[in-house]
Amino acid sequence: MYAHVTHILKIGRSNFKPPPQVDSSVVRLVTKNPRPGIKFEEWDAMLRVCFGRKNRTLRAGWLGGRKVLEWLEGCWRAWCALNDILVDEGEGMDVEQPSGQGNRREENEDEWDGIMDVDDVGDDNNPKLQEEGEDNDDDDDGELPDLFKQASEASKMNGTSGKRKKKDKVFELVREKVRKVLEDDTGLADRRARTLDQNDFLRLLLAFNKEGIHFG
Repeated sequence: MYAHVTHILKIGRSNFKPPPQVDSSVVRLVTKNPRPGIKFEEWDAMLRVCFGRKNRTLRAGWLGGRKVLEWLEGCWRAWCALNDILVDEGEGMDVEQPSGQGNRREENEDEWDGIMDVDDVGDDNNPKLQEEGEDNDDDDDGELPDLFKQASEASKMNGTSGKRKKKDKVFELVREKVRKVLEDDTGLADRRARTLDQNDFLRLLLAFNKEGIHFG
């Protein structure tokens, strides 16, 4: 995120003694100046969700589990509180969002237009890699990241885990926001995280922020 990455050359495993199990590469890193006005905590949290189950599509990763959506609901509620937006828990909820929503930045951060230059994305656009694991949506790569465990434990401590029915309208609103981001705004719903490049992830983060969902 903070540097231009260029692939220089590939080094075969036979050039090392003892030879490793994988080949190596030489890359050039040139730091960006100025750096993108993105909070690292947000970037890191979003990628943890995307790569939490790397063989699943983004749709399955973001919409396939209740814990992720409950965490996103908490993120959206926090954003509403910071922006003095009243959250209506009743039916037919219609939340009016102020102009400029999702572009909340520190005063000293530079504006970012959602595009990041990547000189060499390597195998990210390789159709073979995109097809590989096409039928592995049911394969879990372990449990969800620790941040979801922490959020779940916090809910239990606060006594909110048993009050799901009162939050269903907000929950469904957040679910629709996520669906809109993945399907309508970015078109990345059926892609897998390992096939995306930095520009794709940055577009995803910008789209979430525009819907009032921040991860930090």
